[in-house]
Amino acid sequence: MKRRIFIQGGSAAIATALAGCGGGGGGGAATDIAGSGTGVVAGRDTLFGEGAAPVPGPAPAPAPAPAPAPQAPAGPDRYPFGSRLVPYAAGILPNNVSNAVMDTTIRRCYDSWKAISIAEVPTVPGGKAVRFGTSTSYLTVSEGMGYGMLIVVVMAGHDPQAREIFDGLLTTVRARPAYSIPGTPGRYLMDWRLTINGSSTDAAGGGWNAMDGDLDIAMALLMADRQWGSDTGAWNYKQEAIHTINAMKSWNMKPDGTTKGLATADVSRTSDYMINHFRAFARATGDSWWSTTVIDRCWWLIDRMQAVYSPGVGLMPDFIVQTSSANPVPSPGGMGDFVMTEMHYYANAQRNPWRWGTDYVFSGDVRWKNVLDKMMAFFKADTGGDPARTATGYAMNGGLPSPLFRPYPNWTPKGMIGPQLCGAMVDPAHQAYLNSLWSFNANNFSTLYYDAELQLIPMMVASGNWWQPL
Repeated sequence: MKRRIFIQGGSAAIATALAGCGGGGGGGAATDIAGSGTGVVAGRDTLFGEGAAPVPGPAPAPAPAPAPAPQAPAGPDRYPFGSRLVPYAAGILPNNVSNAVMDTTIRRCYDSWKAISIAEVPTVPGGKAVRFGTSTSYLTVSEGMGYGMLIVVVMAGHDPQAREIFDGLLTTVRARPAYSIPGTPGRYLMDWRLTINGSSTDAAGGGWNAMDGDLDIAMALLMADRQWGSDTGAWNYKQEAIHTINAMKSWNMKPDGTTKGLATADVSRTSDYMINHFRAFARATGDSWWSTTVIDRCWWLIDRMQAVYSPGVGLMPDFIVQTSSANPVPSPGGMGDFVMTEMHYYANAQRNPWRWGTDYVFSGDVRWKNVLDKMMAFFKADTGGDPARTATGYAMNGGLPSPLFRPYPNWTPKGMIGPQLCGAMVDPAHQAYLNSLWSFNANNFSTLYYDAELQLIPMMVASGNWWQPL
């Protein structure tokens, strides 16, 4: 079985839940172990696939990565950072700062993130990775690789090394396939966690994939195709994306559009509902199943969670179980990440406003606006409009179910606050809160893994700098 590690770093007031996610439906949920916030480590075990578990013993040799074509001169960036070539179709932006100020802030945060987060991979020639925090046991997780690829493809035009970094990340992704997944799908999904030297082992990721990592990797590849094209350079980005999209449909999805979770197919992680990604997958593959069946199913599950289990509050749990029944319910715990916080709005579900707000500003799909309006009304009331007062997690009724979910001022959870930027973009009623969220994130940017990415990417979206694959 694979074990995820959570590391708390820095002072007692700053901590990060490191969420290297499990194959099919794993995700991040920190287990609080008291006290100092100085290197406290906790973990959990996870099984993967549909009733499958890793075979004990030495890891099989990973399948060789496809050989990149000879490197051709990089073409110009087609969507350079700050260009805002296509305005959003819906929603609002912060109006307490100018575009120029927002762009300067994002460049500063990106440069800080890049200096700390991008690493060479000793066992993959030309490979790069996004560091898994301060871990001394693991170099990276596929979730972080997906975040990194999304970030650098958008920052092209600011960073002249963006394509080089992107290709280095992709080189590592393909050099470390999910070797325990049989057949073609395993070749195009990534082993979810790598050792400190960048190798795959049964004790690290076990050769299983993490759906959220592969979802972001596929989306970033489609964006790379728009940014740089697929007819020059080392990789055919669009074809690599289509391979990964098809592999996820085969391995990580049910025919009714439900994402499959752990340890059975009837466990689904809400933060895997990346609606904007699914629309892009449909365009890239010509498979409308992604933009109809999948999105409709995601919305039905979330609408049920809000209406039945979080009325008047509008939250949703990290995991939903019994998805094969007519009455899916929040996880009772121990079924997704194998921790007892799975029924709460916590270190997985906290990403949802980012995912759904991003979709709304491009699609105008009012279903996701309605979902987010409920959530944002709760957060504004709970914090009094001050993002710094956000708790580290919430029960479905909006309460704090245990000392684990520490309220301000004991811990300001930047990874919980960053995604709210995108949630607040859906309606002018949230303008003042959106402005406060921007100011908080701009003035309190973390460089620690998971918090940093969950601030930086939503800031890109909120500033008007996100864009769509062709």
